Amino acid sequence: MSGKQNIEENKGYITPERVSELPLSPGVYLMKNTAGEIIYVGKAINLKKRVSSYFQKNHPDIKTRMLVSNIALIDYITVGNEMEALILEANLIKKYHPRYNVDYKDNKFYPFITVTIKEEYPRIFLTREPRKDGSLIFGPYTSTQMVRRYIDMVQRLFMLRICRELPKRECLYYHMHRCSAPCIQMVTRDEYRSQVDLVVKLLRGETDELLNDLENEMRAASKSLLYEKAQAVKEKIEAVRFFVEGQHVYLQSRVNADFIAAASRLGKILYVVNIIRQGRMIGKRSYTASPRIDEDESEMMERFVIEYYNQSDKKADLIVLGEEYHEHIPALNGYFGDTVGGKVRVATPEDNDQSALLRIAHENAELHLAQVLSKIENSESLTLLRDTLGIDRVPMRIEGFDIANILGQQAVAAMVSFYGGDPDKDNYRHFNIRSINTPDDFMMIHEAVFRRYKRLRDEGREFPDLVLIDGGKGQLHAATDALAELGVSLNVVSLAKKNEEIYIPGRDEPVVLERNSPALHVLQRVRDESHRFSNKCYNRLKRKSAVESVFDEIEGIGEKRKNIITRKFLKREIIENLTLKDLTDEGIPADSAEKVYNSLKTLYNKSSD
Repeated sequence: MSGKQNIEENKGYITPERVSELPLSPGVYLMKNTAGEIIYVGKAINLKKRVSSYFQKNHPDIKTRMLVSNIALIDYITVGNEMEALILEANLIKKYHPRYNVDYKDNKFYPFITVTIKEEYPRIFLTREPRKDGSLIFGPYTSTQMVRRYIDMVQRLFMLRICRELPKRECLYYHMHRCSAPCIQMVTRDEYRSQVDLVVKLLRGETDELLNDLENEMRAASKSLLYEKAQAVKEKIEAVRFFVEGQHVYLQSRVNADFIAAASRLGKILYVVNIIRQGRMIGKRSYTASPRIDEDESEMMERFVIEYYNQSDKKADLIVLGEEYHEHIPALNGYFGDTVGGKVRVATPEDNDQSALLRIAHENAELHLAQVLSKIENSESLTLLRDTLGIDRVPMRIEGFDIANILGQQAVAAMVSFYGGDPDKDNYRHFNIRSINTPDDFMMIHEAVFRRYKRLRDEGREFPDLVLIDGGKGQLHAATDALAELGVSLNVVSLAKKNEEIYIPGRDEPVVLERNSPALHVLQRVRDESHRFSNKCYNRLKRKSAVESVFDEIEGIGEKRKNIITRKFLKREIIENLTLKDLTDEGIPADSAEKVYNSLKTLYNKSSD
């Protein structure tokens, strides 16, 4: 017998027309496009039944129809059981990152605590955009107030710095006993790092270990006759115990567990994880998924649990899911038994306490989902604004400035703060203008911007992503000059109301967007809010004494009528459209009204020059 034997490799894949040839056994299927790229990976108890379901006529889900239109080949791998399929599916998704598989995104707009552990003298601060520089990240937390409370306690007990850069001399926090002043070597590096280690234990919820360390430190200090140090450590122990006891959510057992719940609406699924360490809730995490095809939500939960655990601190001994996922628990326990030796167990609630914690997770998932849906539109607008302005980051934090004055004789600068496209009124500020008494918007903007960012710089606080000035090129130059004097570099633009022109440093011509542009709408909201707030401050600060001398020599105007004028007519928009009849209707004699009218108009014109 002669000649070569013709051997062909069995490719192991089929075309969409041949899905009826798929086996009825459990397995994993890989859908590929014409380029051979894997675009979706799924698992099935029955490969033929599951894959065939994608190709039904007039599939109701548009995302699934889009996936199907891109499928050229279907590869498959049969396995012995559902648990093996789950393990294989997770490994293949991790390896290939198919574009139609769900991407679970950690929600970043909630506040986090960052400890810059890589720095020689680590600092602690609040952020909504976790760093990727090796810093330790704790959170997210659902309350900014809670985060500030944690940081405040850390400063009081452990005296960590919060400044962005080490200053050349000590700041106010040192004198308030809230910072150990490594900037002037009032603490050694080893002493400082030991305090950082204690802070990390506190934030991780390792309070038993933290208290044990502190008690050992107290005894050592007492044994060395360092009674003042021992007393200071004792106060730390008491404060930590009080803080821990103030956490209202806990389990009677000292279990380490993660409670996972989900909520879905409008094509979004949000997962919340309540994190329990040593029986106490130490935080939550929130993740959003946007299914790219019509997927079963219980199967998505199965995959989420695996992905979440692989990215977590892996300290959980127990993962608790709702009863609706009970069918998937055997496969999950099989997966974890195979991959991590059964170090974590998945179960439904086993008592009332666990049911209560799971209910809290579900309620938070519903709440967070509503917040996510409201943020989507803002997020897209902010991304567009970044691209429009050509700046280096999405302007999550925007601060807007406007000036208001009482006819040039008294002025106030107002600053509003927006986060994620929404007003953040806790961070609104106003500045009584000190430098001038004449109407000069440029000088007023310069003063307000200088004072605002000098303070942030000196206190080591975070700067905004974008500064918006109400006005044109002159106001913009005043702001950039103030920042240059401070040595501070920020993204700054101005918005001129007449034609909604956006002035950007370094560009000769303004940018004019379409009136329906979402990016323009963001700037308009900030500008209009800054104008509203400046008028509010203007009216609050308006004092009769600031302008009453204008009317002192007008016959027929005494204290009573002067009060009427200052209360009812000292607003720019009112003076602009003022008539003699408006004055006489308030009981001011005709002869006097004409003189008052002329005085008000004169002052108005001066303030508008």
